[in-house]
Amino acid sequence: MILINSEELLQLSSSLSPQALSILWRSERRLRFRYSLDLSVRFRSRPGMSLFSGTGRVVNVSSGGALVASQWIGSRDEISVGERVEMSIEWPPLLDGRIPLQLFAVGRVLRRGASDFAVAFEQYQFRTRISSDRLYNQVP
Repeated sequence: MILINSEELLQLSSSLSPQALSILWRSERRLRFRYSLDLSVRFRSRPGMSLFSGTGRVVNVSSGGALVASQWIGSRDEISVGERVEMSIEWPPLLDGRIPLQLFAVGRVLRRGASDFAVAFEQYQFRTRISSDRLYNQVP
């Protein structure tokens, strides 16, 4: 597999025939590099949409979206293409070497499989999260 960035792709596409360009676009439509990961994720529907929530694993992620695998995906009526979803992804690196982070994202479901769905991010931000150690060791 050859990886090129979007600028190189645009430059290359101007010199290709329409037939060659069609083959290129069918083979890889993503403009952002995807990173293969295995991260915990919690997801839920946005307020005002159909109600669903669950947990799973992020299979891959880019600045534009993520692929989520989950056994908690119910019927196609629960999570459907176009549905807005909130996700909280546990992020491995620690802030300042000690503060756990999460990637909070809101997006739309682009496609849906039997046990996974792809989301295009509309917005995302890193947030701090309470570690499980701190959560269980707090004094009431």
